[in-house]
Amino acid sequence: MAVKQLGTTLFGYAHCLQRSPRSRMKLSEFTLYCDQLVHASRNCADRWRWVREKEPGYLCLETVRHVRSTESNPQNEVLEGMAELDVEDDPGLAAVGGGQPTARTLAFEYHVLYCESYEVPTLLFNIYEKGGARLNLEEAWDVLQISGCVSSDERYSAITMVHHPVLYRPYLKLHPCKTAELIGSLSGSTNPVLSFLTTYAPYVNLEQDELARALQSDVKKETGE
Repeated sequence: MAVKQLGTTLFGYAHCLQRSPRSRMKLSEFTLYCDQLVHASRNCADRWRWVREKEPGYLCLETVRHVRSTESNPQNEVLEGMAELDVEDDPGLAAVGGGQPTARTLAFEYHVLYCESYEVPTLLFNIYEKGGARLNLEEAWDVLQISGCVSSDERYSAITMVHHPVLYRPYLKLHPCKTAELIGSLSGSTNPVLSFLTTYAPYVNLEQDELARALQSDVKKETGE
């Protein structure tokens, strides 16, 4: 997808669309879809789990990703699905434009909550250094390469820093404004929460292909296909 189109489609939050009844998700539906994801992810590398400190609870996923960068290219490129990263032995980490590659390990924490005001799922997340320090908003933009997707005047509307409604700590948040529009277009989806994640997650370094395959397998077992 072209950068300009991506910015317009996923992060153009300046104008929220009027919600129609079909664009809403009931809390009971959200809970059912999340239950399906927790069950399907039980044998996946990245496992979602329920956190029910406060009803209705939220889904949580904690994972580690490896970031690479070079001296000549200060923007980070997120490498997904790698258990270990050996800079010297990995030819894929060859320097770009003569710069020396450097490796960086980051922890990603994702929460999927139910947004009562928009009646849609919403995604909160944080990125942490190896020592536990949380990245601030600008650092997160750099890691996610938001500057290549969103104009500077729209970044604060696309991914912002908010207080977690349950934990009362700062978390990064994808604005839910256009999620209602997306949910309204997913009438044929087996699991709209997963469809929401697979639509937005690539831009926050969240890989869900394995979960999608696992859920599809569960559905086939249930239907006897």
